[in-house]
Amino acid sequence: MGIGDDAAILKCNGLDKLVVSTDTLVEGTHFKVDDDANDIGHKCLAVSFSDLASMGVKPQWVTLNLTMPEFQSYWFEGFINGFADLLSKHDVALIGGDTTQGPCAVTITVFGEAPLEDIKRRGHAQVGDLIAVTGYLGSAAFALANPYLDALCDKALHRPTPRLDMIEPLKNIANAVIDVSDGLLADLGHICLSSNVGAKINVEQIPVRPVIKSQSDWLQHALTGGDDYQLCFTFPEHKKNKLPKDCSIIGVVTANPQLQVCHHNEPITFQRFGYAHFN
Repeated sequence: MGIGDDAAILKCNGLDKLVVSTDTLVEGTHFKVDDDANDIGHKCLAVSFSDLASMGVKPQWVTLNLTMPEFQSYWFEGFINGFADLLSKHDVALIGGDTTQGPCAVTITVFGEAPLEDIKRRGHAQVGDLIAVTGYLGSAAFALANPYLDALCDKALHRPTPRLDMIEPLKNIANAVIDVSDGLLADLGHICLSSNVGAKINVEQIPVRPVIKSQSDWLQHALTGGDDYQLCFTFPEHKKNKLPKDCSIIGVVTANPQLQVCHHNEPITFQRFGYAHFN
């Protein structure tokens, strides 16, 4: 049972596990006051879908908590249209939520079901695994620093595509998975910490759009920019021939519990590792 009571009632089928993730996006931190409302609605939901994509689980239900300083029908309609379009695309049901008055913020909780053996975790990386990422990195951070310079980067920032298309291809390949929300180094670091391993990545192998590589600060965007919502994952080398298209191998998991960044196998030093809310 969904909207209409004080809580939703969800029936879990057999041995499937209910997987739940929640995110809050705040005006001024995650989006700007003058961003398109349709884009905000899309992005808030895409961010939550990305969390389940990294777990290897298809989203099935969401709740939406929306806080607004005042009710503006044109903004609300744009937001809901962007939100509903992505819901419809992936056949996900809105089952409840709340609306309140206050500083603009959006909290979304997303639910999905899957057998335990299909659920991906951060802590399952193995020494010797190859490290790969989907799509391109650094696009959103580049667009934030250089608005309207490149349409594809602008789209990555304002209307990211959650990689739900990778759930099935990675099911029998990936050991550990995470989505790149805070920057490659920060999020790969979470895999290393959870798995008690290290990593060595080569920056020349990171997939970055040419317009970004033309800038002197391209490595900053690619390594620490975040907000791309691509997937970073580890997998056994013997499954290399099963690597899906739109994936790039960028490094290897090591026994030494450090995250080493190299350029043509020569270590380089990087001071900033990604975004943190309470730095």
